[in-house]
Amino acid sequence: MGLGIIGIEFFQTQTQVTLVQNESVEFSGYTLTYRDLKIDTSRADRESAKSIIEVIGANGKPFELKPARDFYYNSQQSNTTPGLRSTPIDDLYVILVDWLPVSSQGATFKIYRNPLVFWLWAGTMVLILGTLLALWPKRKSKTLSNQERQA
Repeated sequence: MGLGIIGIEFFQTQTQVTLVQNESVEFSGYTLTYRDLKIDTSRADRESAKSIIEVIGANGKPFELKPARDFYYNSQQSNTTPGLRSTPIDDLYVILVDWLPVSSQGATFKIYRNPLVFWLWAGTMVLILGTLLALWPKRKSKTLSNQERQA
């Protein structure tokens, strides 16, 4: 758990970028490319925007993140769903902050890299299992009384 807390508190990196379609940014060992944004206005109560970010990690393997944002008309509030990739080394979060409504070509993203978050969760599970094991009732041992021993 300590490793996870240290990683989050001291080694977290973050940035905010505005990208046009097919533009890339280098961030903390990752190459992120903004591929697409789809806006769905078919529902009467909200507008949904979903983006596709192609990411290439330090190992060269590509993967996609799909951050989204829903704007609810009645309450005038939005709900953000981050794109997330979690590994034992680090967690990468991409949040869709805003986009250009006229052209849908550009979008603003917040990007976070949190190292060692996996170890915080793994340590928490070890702590819970250890606590349950320590609290597990012990078997009652049968002790013979003095009268039973003499018989």
